[in-house]
Amino acid sequence: MKTVSIKAILSVIALATMMTLANAASNKRIFNNDTIEEGKVTVREVCSEENGLLSLISRSEMEYNEDGRISVKRDYVWNKESAAWVFVRSVSYSYGDHSYTITLTDAKGNTKVLQQQGE
Repeated sequence: MKTVSIKAILSVIALATMMTLANAASNKRIFNNDTIEEGKVTVREVCSEENGLLSLISRSEMEYNEDGRISVKRDYVWNKESAAWVFVRSVSYSYGDHSYTITLTDAKGNTKVLQQQGE
């Protein structure tokens, strides 16, 4: 049996309380607008509502491989000044029999490759 310390529990409660108070103080609500194709989310746009006004925040576009696993996820943020989505990063996933590789690419084209071996 796994034991959890009281200190850890109190830390989680304190964090949850702070987040609740921050959300109540800001009077914002967050909404997702999902595009679903063949049972999979292909586009997720996130916006906030404050005092009756909606503001775009972020957008993610997902592609899936023939096995139904996510293969690419591209993230964007909304730029109010240009009224356009601005690319932030992409995450590419490739799968082997007992491993997978994740390639992160940022807006400047910098990449980082992470590999995980399974059992």
